[in-house]
Amino acid sequence: MNVEFVLAKAGDAVTISTLRQRIWDTTYRGIYPDTVIDDFNYEWHQQRDLKKISDPTFTVYLIKYGGENIGYFVFQHTDSGVWLRSLYVLQEYQHRGIGKQAFALLKDYCREKGISRFACDCSPHNKNAMQFYQRMGGVVTKTDTGHENRQEDGVVFEFNMQE
Repeated sequence: MNVEFVLAKAGDAVTISTLRQRIWDTTYRGIYPDTVIDDFNYEWHQQRDLKKISDPTFTVYLIKYGGENIGYFVFQHTDSGVWLRSLYVLQEYQHRGIGKQAFALLKDYCREKGISRFACDCSPHNKNAMQFYQRMGGVVTKTDTGHENRQEDGVVFEFNMQE
C-alpha cells in the first residue's frame, strides 16, 4: 500500500475542508444534524484549517494513497499535553491499516519529545472510531453524553505510551 503522510501547507486547507465534508457525510449522518453536513460552511472550515496549519502547536498531515488525498490527521502539543484532534479517512480506504500508521507517527512524536501519554476526543456514536481507539489501547477517561444534540456528546480516550 502506497500511503503517504504529507505535512500540510496553507493551500491544503481547501482540500482538508472538502475531505471533512465528504467524510462527515458518510460517518456522521444520523449523529450530527443533517444541516451541519448539508449546509457545510466550507469557508469557515478552511479558515479554521488554515489557522491550524500555521499554528506551531499543531501538526497537520494530508493522507495520500497513490497520490490521491484520502484523509487528514491532526494533533496538537501544548503545555497541557498532546491531543489527537482529527484522524479522518475516506470510508473506502478504512480498515487498511492507515489509522495504525497515523498512530505510529504520533507515538514516534511522543517518544521523541519524552511524552508518556496522549489523548483524543471521540463521538460515542461513532462506533468504528470507538472500536479503533480501544484497539489502539485507548482507555475512556471521561464521558459526556445525553445531550439533545448528539453532536455534543463525547468521550475522551487516553493512551499510555508505556503499554
